[in-house]
Amino acid sequence: MKIKRIVLSILFSFLLFCGIVVWQLFRPLPIESQIDIQIPSKTTIAKATDILAEKKAISSPFIFKWTAKIYASLYNKRLYAGYYRFSAHQSHWQLLRSIFSGKQSFTVNVVFPEGISLTKFASIASKQVGIDSSAFMQLATSDSLLHARNIKGKSVEGFIMPNTYNFFWKQSVNEVLDKLLDEQDKIWSEKFAAAAKASDKSRREILTLASIVESETPQHDERKRIAGVYINRIEKKMKLEADPTVQYALGEQRRLLYRDLEIDSPYNTYRYEGLPPGPINSPGIASIEAALAPEKHDYIYFVSTGEGEHTFSKTYAQHQKAVELYRLKRKK
Repeated sequence: MKIKRIVLSILFSFLLFCGIVVWQLFRPLPIESQIDIQIPSKTTIAKATDILAEKKAISSPFIFKWTAKIYASLYNKRLYAGYYRFSAHQSHWQLLRSIFSGKQSFTVNVVFPEGISLTKFASIASKQVGIDSSAFMQLATSDSLLHARNIKGKSVEGFIMPNTYNFFWKQSVNEVLDKLLDEQDKIWSEKFAAAAKASDKSRREILTLASIVESETPQHDERKRIAGVYINRIEKKMKLEADPTVQYALGEQRRLLYRDLEIDSPYNTYRYEGLPPGPINSPGIASIEAALAPEKHDYIYFVSTGEGEHTFSKTYAQHQKAVELYRLKRKK
């Protein structure tokens, strides 16, 4: 009779424990609305439990840890590193299955438009991926990254590709920048490497010219013509006098004043001949194509028509007339 009581007591305790475990697993997560969790690579179940407990994402670390170990053993599963977002209506069981399946709760589509600067990349990534823009800029200008990527200069400006990307929320800065850099490397290798090798220009020079073209016009059919203007000016030992390079040196996009043209910067193409030290933005494919195959002509000047296009001139006298016409249109 005593043995029977002991057996029943043990059985009751076991069933009670199982009931508590099941209740804990299927009860909602103890969070107010939603929470973001990062599981680093090579994280053990014990460490993952500590991370979740520190974030107050689970009710009972002890039950969660041992349930996770049993689950991993029974189903031959492993934890997947990644970024996960959980909401208050989800259960501990759903959380457990998520981190063992590797299916992160979401990715974000991020559009980086053509012609934006490195600082704008950082700003967009900060707002839409949730990363620290300062950390982005610090890495993008670090000697270690520049050396690893064989980029000569002070930053990766111009070497990251404008495009639409998928990122996990709060993906690491290293992973985000690697993806942006890898994309241009891939496109460069597929589309431009052969043509660049046949030219007498480096990748940096091509991207620099392309970035100026990108800033000068949104018109696809003008890009190669504008690239041709700058090539002609370089060959004639004329200063480029490209407004976008001065705006880059100033760090702001606005109408230039005469005093702005005196700024002492290697990016001021009103003061210094040739291309500036590096790209002033991230050019798109069409502008890179234009820099690689500029239109052959005799134009050495161009000015806006005020209607989204440009008037091209072969002489300074012709250019002055075009400028006067543009000014008259602005006054109307």
